[in-house]
Amino acid sequence: MRDICLMCLLVVSAAAQSADPRDAKLVQRATAIHKRIIVFDSHVDLPFDYAGAGQDGKTQIDLPKVERGGLKGAALAVFVPQGPRTPEAYAKARQDGDKKYALIKAIAEQNPGRAELAYSPADVRHIASEHKFAVVVSLLNAYPLGADISQIDEWYRRGVRIFGFVHAGHNAWADSSRPSQTQGNAPQEHRGLSELGKQAVTRLNDLGMLIDVSQLSTPAFQQVLSLTKAPVVATHSGVKGIVDNSRNLSVEELELLKRNGGVVQVVAFSNYLRPLPAGIPAAEAPRATVAQLVDSVQYAVKQIGIEHVGIASDFNHGGGVVGWDNEGESLNVTVELVRRGYSAKDIGKLWGGNFMRAWAAAQKSRR
Repeated sequence: MRDICLMCLLVVSAAAQSADPRDAKLVQRATAIHKRIIVFDSHVDLPFDYAGAGQDGKTQIDLPKVERGGLKGAALAVFVPQGPRTPEAYAKARQDGDKKYALIKAIAEQNPGRAELAYSPADVRHIASEHKFAVVVSLLNAYPLGADISQIDEWYRRGVRIFGFVHAGHNAWADSSRPSQTQGNAPQEHRGLSELGKQAVTRLNDLGMLIDVSQLSTPAFQQVLSLTKAPVVATHSGVKGIVDNSRNLSVEELELLKRNGGVVQVVAFSNYLRPLPAGIPAAEAPRATVAQLVDSVQYAVKQIGIEHVGIASDFNHGGGVVGWDNEGESLNVTVELVRRGYSAKDIGKLWGGNFMRAWAAAQKSRR
C-alpha cells in the first residue's frame, strides 16, 4: 500500500480547511497515529454491479480509496436481502450469495500486489505489515443458507469468518429488529432465535466464527448472548441513547456486550446517528457528520468503556457521513478523535484493536 501523503490528507481532511496552525498540527498528529494503527472497517457491502477494486470508481470502496485513506483492512459482506422461504427463492439467494462472494475474493485475486485475503487477526496484521489491504469475508443474513445448518461449515470452508443471522425481515434462523411488511412479518416470529438459530450459535462457536449481532431483535440478541461461549460483535450498529431506533442498541444491550467481552462497532449511517428533524422525510434530512459519528462513539465509550467500542461505515448500503463519505476520507475520523482528546492507544482500539481482540477470542473457542 502506498504511503499516506500528508499533503493529500491535509486536502482531504475537513480539519485542514482552517488557516489555524493548531488544526494543521492536529492533522499531522492524526496522520502519524493513522499510519501506525490497524485501521479496519468492520462492515462494507459491494453492489452486484461492482466493476472491480483496481480503479478509483464510483463506489465507496476500491483500492485507490483504501490507499488514500490509510485503511488497512475491512470485512466485506456476502449480503443477500431477505426473500420468500421457498426452494426456488433459496436457490436464487444462493446464486446471489455466490456472486457477492466472487466479487469480494476478486479484490485480492485480481490485485495480488495490493490486497490479500485474511482469515484471522494475525493475517490482517501480517498483510498490513506488507503494505497491502486485508480482505475479510463476512456473511450478513443467513437467508441464502435456507434452513440447512451444514451450510455454515461450507461457508467457513470458503473463508467466511464473520456470521450475521438476519437483515431486514425475519428468516428461518432468527427475528429481525426490522420486521418486513412486504414479507408479512409479525413483530416476532420465533420470540428471538429459532431452534435452528440456537443450534447455529453452538456451531459457530465450535468453528471459531465471530458472531455478528447487528440487525437482531432484542430477544434474539439476548439469546445469542446467553448461549455463546465466545465474544460477539455488532459489526454495524448505533446506540439508542442518541437515536431511539429499533436497529440501535439500548443501554441494557450494550451492558450485555460488555459482560460478554464483545464490541459495538458504531456505524456511519445518518439515521442512526442523529434524530430526524420534525416534519422532514428521511430521504430529505441533512446527513450526519463525522462529529456526530464520534458523538455516538463517545456515548458508547461512556456507557461501557473504550475496550468495547469500534467504528464501521456500512459503505455501499446507505453508510457514509459528511467528512467520511468513502474510504479515502477515513483519516477524518481519526482527526476528530484526536480533536476530542483520545490517545493514540485508544484510537487504535477504536479503529481495529477491539474488533481484533474479540475476533481472536472467538477463534480460540474453536473445537
